[in-house]
Amino acid sequence: MAMNRRWLSVLAITSLVAVSPLGMADPIISAGTPTTTVPSYLTDGSYWFGITVPDPLPAGEFLEPVDVSGAVNLQSWQFDLLFDNTVVNEVDPLDGTSGIYGAEFTSGDLSSLSFILSGFPFNVLGEVDTVAGEYPLRVTGPSGDGTLAFILFQCLDQENCSNPGFSIRGGQVVQGAPEPATLLLLGSGLALLCGRRLLRRAQRN
Repeated sequence: MAMNRRWLSVLAITSLVAVSPLGMADPIISAGTPTTTVPSYLTDGSYWFGITVPDPLPAGEFLEPVDVSGAVNLQSWQFDLLFDNTVVNEVDPLDGTSGIYGAEFTSGDLSSLSFILSGFPFNVLGEVDTVAGEYPLRVTGPSGDGTLAFILFQCLDQENCSNPGFSIRGGQVVQGAPEPATLLLLGSGLALLCGRRLLRRAQRN
């Protein structure tokens, strides 16, 4: 009877693993390294609505990437970007983007291009508020480490632009559950591991 109860416990744990999302560490959103290299999708007309960015950028302008690490089936995200407004200002090119551009999560994979849902630059406050995006070209969201967005800035003094003070506030993500095949594999492994331990105990008894 005791053995039957133990096996029922193993099966119950396995069933919970098979239907429940795993506890995962939250992805980390962070400010990346400024760049003057403009991604090809922003120059060749393949970006949303055919919007383009000049390449090379005007003197003193650069793109600030915002990255994420540890994403799993990423569906959508949101963050505020803070900066030192005595060193840089956000640039609105008046093309409808407010200078906030979606990024290919995986460089070269246009299907991983994010669509910007919102973003509100306030140079007087030194912040770009509520930058949010999603992935309408994918059924399953991207996973791993990648870039979420690029934001256009300019140096107020090109001779003194080495420390713009970029940081992230209030980063949030929405992720999907792990793939069913992954859950099934983990559940099977857990059942096998528990089964072996119970068998060894029974043999000792």
